[in-house]
Amino acid sequence: PTNKKMIEANHPNACNQCHTEKPIDWTLTHLKDWYGRTFDESAIANAYPDRNGSTAENWVKSPNKAVRLVGADSLFRARSLSSLPLLIDALDDPNLLNRQFARIGFQQMLKIDLDPFGYRFYQTPDERKAPLQAMRKSLLKPEEKAPPK
Repeated sequence: PTNKKMIEANHPNACNQCHTEKPIDWTLTHLKDWYGRTFDESAIANAYPDRNGSTAENWVKSPNKAVRLVGADSLFRARSLSSLPLLIDALDDPNLLNRQFARIGFQQMLKIDLDPFGYRFYQTPDERKAPLQAMRKSLLKPEEKAPPK
C-alpha cells in the first residue's frame, strides 16, 4: 500500500479502494502511522486538487482511463450510493471498456437492468445522452440531476 509513485501520482492505492469515501490525507496519515512512510508534499499537492474529497471519486475524474476504471470499480464494490451522479457519468466515459465495466457495476450495485433506459455501452456520445438523462431523472435526487459541465 505504500508505493510512492502510485500515491504521489494519484493512482489507485490499496487503502482507498476499500475506504472510498476517505480523502488522501486520511490515507497519508495511516501510511505514516502504520508503515512510517512519508511522501513528497509538493507531488501530493499537485496530484490531488481536491485533498478533502473522496480519493476514489477523484480517480473517476482522472485523465488516465485505467485509473478511471479502478476508481469506478472501487465505488461500485463499496456500493457508494453517494457517488451515483459520478457513476452515471462513468457510463459516458470516453473509453468503451470503461463504459462496459461501469454498466456491469451499476447493474450489480443497484440490481437493475439498464436496458429499459435505452442504454448500451457501445453507443455513440449522442446516442447515450437520452438514456443517461433518463437515468439521472429516475435515479437521482433533484439536486444531483445536472449532467457534468
